[in-house]
Amino acid sequence: MSESEDNVHRLRVTHDGGTPVGELAYSSAEDRWSFRYDHAWARQGAFQLSPAFPFEPPPAGYDSHAIRRFIVNLFPEGAPLRAALEQLHVAPSNAFALLREMGGETTGALEFQPVDQPPAAAARREQRFLSREELSGRIDAAKEGGLTVWDGRVRMSIAGYQDKLAVWAAHDLVHDTEASMWLPEPPLASTFILKPQPAGPRTPHLAANEHYCMTLAGAYGTQVARVAIMRLKVPVLVVARFDRQWRAEENHDWVTKLHVIDACQAADLSVDSKYERHLGNSPALAPYRDGMSLPRLFGLAALMRRPAVARLEMLRWALFQLAVGNSDAHGKNFSFFVDRTMLEPAPWYDVVSVAQYPELDQSFAMSFGDAFGWEELNAMELAHFAHLCGIDQKLLHRETERLSRAMKRAPELLSAPVYTEAERDFLHPICELVQRRSQTLVELAAGAGAFTAEHF
Repeated sequence: MSESEDNVHRLRVTHDGGTPVGELAYSSAEDRWSFRYDHAWARQGAFQLSPAFPFEPPPAGYDSHAIRRFIVNLFPEGAPLRAALEQLHVAPSNAFALLREMGGETTGALEFQPVDQPPAAAARREQRFLSREELSGRIDAAKEGGLTVWDGRVRMSIAGYQDKLAVWAAHDLVHDTEASMWLPEPPLASTFILKPQPAGPRTPHLAANEHYCMTLAGAYGTQVARVAIMRLKVPVLVVARFDRQWRAEENHDWVTKLHVIDACQAADLSVDSKYERHLGNSPALAPYRDGMSLPRLFGLAALMRRPAVARLEMLRWALFQLAVGNSDAHGKNFSFFVDRTMLEPAPWYDVVSVAQYPELDQSFAMSFGDAFGWEELNAMELAHFAHLCGIDQKLLHRETERLSRAMKRAPELLSAPVYTEAERDFLHPICELVQRRSQTLVELAAGAGAFTAEHF
């Protein structure tokens, strides 16, 4: 069967380099998507793509728009996406062409390949070595989106706005940032993500900012993606991929891909709906709040294998974003592992103190009650948040106290030798902020007990 037949284009959907998951089809004449699972995949207890695509499809098939929403959520945004579009000479609306070229290794476990090409497992190629000198020179010379294309090929297929590069290393780059690394070729997959410090004055010390915030999150006692700072001409944040597991077997290296979806995919929302006010914050459009929200996020707990544990993790994540000043914590910043038909919260990632960049929008991506900013947050709005999300007031108070105790370690973590003196000076306000705000949250949570459902 050819990839294109009667204006219907098809992609094979596989897992781990060749295991059939299903087939994706796109009719360009009708602008319609369809998907069907491989029978063996559905029978053997493997995972669903997302809750929007149960193994037993509805009589009319899966919703075409839902399929497209799922796919577009896999793509990068901003400058990396523009660089890919320019390299591929396709329109931004041509999601099929983008997926065909960029779908070999997406976030999560799925691979998308033309049906008339051999599976990735049968197409083992020599891995492309990446020296630090080449990487440093590329970062130094690149404009925004400049890490997307290598050797005339689109390499970056990871969601998000920031420039990043996916690499494979046979040793742990987090523990040894000098370890050798490669741009992986099928069937090998990447195991680490590199996020260089962006050029320009807009977000100074962003790599150190994220490293410190992720370290603080780990001190809170939750699971976070492992991070390190690679020292080139500019600092590079190294992030260990939690959706990959590496192993050596029979003189070959193998990487098993774990299926992960973000909250937008879990809720069947478009990438444009990752903010609660997805139409923008202008006075005329701010009342429209039908994008991803904290009540929507907490509502996904019904899909979890352990709903109570998932809700607690969501609560800790939401409170920590407040304390660290991450106003940009949106629907694509919380993810889930997919285990057949159930979900489990994945480790935290992309945690940054946006408060350290006052020129950036400080509005909350998702409101707490009706509060879209720290200055609007009070005991009543925190109680309103708890009411909307089904959180017990006593649990809310206990968790704020737990957060405040954990953040007393902020000065100790700031003194770690991983940071330069300039970075430490920049991070010091985050250290103070997270301690001050976490204590304020304790006080607000204590006052929230005075409000009941009748107040909202």
